[in-house]
Amino acid sequence: MSTSLRRWRSCRCLEVSCLDQAVDSKTLAEAILFSSDKPVGLKTLQRALRIRSEPKLRSIIESLRQEYSGRAVEIVELEDGRFFMRLRPDLAQYAKRFTRRKALPHGVLKTLATIAYYQPLPMSSLAAIRGKDAYRQLRILVERGLVETEKSGRTSVLRTTQLFADLFGVENNPQTVRSLISKMIAQTQKQGIETSLKHASKNNTKNGPVAHRHP
Repeated sequence: MSTSLRRWRSCRCLEVSCLDQAVDSKTLAEAILFSSDKPVGLKTLQRALRIRSEPKLRSIIESLRQEYSGRAVEIVELEDGRFFMRLRPDLAQYAKRFTRRKALPHGVLKTLATIAYYQPLPMSSLAAIRGKDAYRQLRILVERGLVETEKSGRTSVLRTTQLFADLFGVENNPQTVRSLISKMIAQTQKQGIETSLKHASKNNTKNGPVAHRHP
């Protein structure tokens, strides 16, 4: 190992050591949850905070959750044990246009809608509906904590998560979520028709009144 590399590692270790001494574990946990754009698991937090005891880590997170209670931002635990810092669902509509979080690509959203509508959906069926790219899109959705997988025989069954339900302000059951997707599709179709009519109206105004022809 070169001298420069050893020196860099030594400085890096010293930097981390100083950080550990200057910042307590709860503050570091808060920083990690705030910075992450996807749910963070206990194992990841344990490694990052150098805490071996899971009960101790859970105690730290619970203390954080209590501090955020009643505030605009909250810390939630997903069904798979991962944690996520988010804006309270009842405030989402007010802050929507100011969000900095990167939106999901259109293809990923279509895959999410497919899973939400047909859940519980076998992974093989998803691939048949959405094509080969569905596997890559599914990984994104799982990382975001919006979809969960459950092994069933040779395949896996896909469902939306509690986080998905919370984000849309509905109960976490297939019937309610399916109804939500149906309403969203109907609204999208309605908006599409209204947009087409507006464009047609503008074109008619620009080109003058349309002459009526008698049959």
